[in-house]
Amino acid sequence: MIGNILLGLLGGGNLVLFIKFLVERHDRKKEMAEEKEQEGIRNKLLVLEKDGLRTQLLLLILIRPNEQTEILRVAEYYFSVLQGNWYMTSIFNNWLKNNEIAEPEWFDSKE
Repeated sequence: MIGNILLGLLGGGNLVLFIKFLVERHDRKKEMAEEKEQEGIRNKLLVLEKDGLRTQLLLLILIRPNEQTEILRVAEYYFSVLQGNWYMTSIFNNWLKNNEIAEPEWFDSKE
């Protein structure tokens, strides 16, 4: 009798398929949560990188305003690669004007 019930439950592998479905669903949910967490960490790292580079650019402009090559190199990475702008656009634009430097092609003073 019990054997017949077990055979009925396991018949056609339905129970095994159902268990497999539950395990795979759990794994997918876990993977999605981990991916979301990693994306959040990447976004936070990008914000930190922008903040650090913005600070470097500000310090260079304030402390070593004549170091044009270095300032332009840092600014290009900040504005082009990291897509930073926030309040640095006007500060950098003023530095360009004060030093009579033409606006680089990678910089948009209107942002």
